[in-house]
Amino acid sequence: MVAASVEKAIQSLKEERDRLDAAIASLEGLLRGSTSGAGAAGRGRGRPVGSSGARRKRKNAPRGLLKQKIHQVLKAARKPLAPVELRNLVIKAGYPNKNPKTLYTAIFAAAKGDPAIKKTAAGFSLK
Repeated sequence: MVAASVEKAIQSLKEERDRLDAAIASLEGLLRGSTSGAGAAGRGRGRPVGSSGARRKRKNAPRGLLKQKIHQVLKAARKPLAPVELRNLVIKAGYPNKNPKTLYTAIFAAAKGDPAIKKTAAGFSLK
């Protein structure tokens, strides 16, 4: 009778130890900048803990917002805008950005690829 209860207690403690090891590995992974609990916990590599294969949410602006802001700025403009002017006005119009240099490239590419926008020697304007 006593042996059975001791064995149950040992098994319970071993399960608790496994749970704690997994939690420690997960927290150490966060400290290293990784969200996976791989290693001591025995989980596979390459997939974050708790991930069910779903895509991560975008941290950037929503799709189509840049094109919308470019059209908004060009509508308000009375003349063609140079890409630098267009970038500055798009930022003022509320487009979220972290790096104006990459935003310049994105605006130039989006404006050039948009059939409703024409590229002139003076800059971009709506057709």
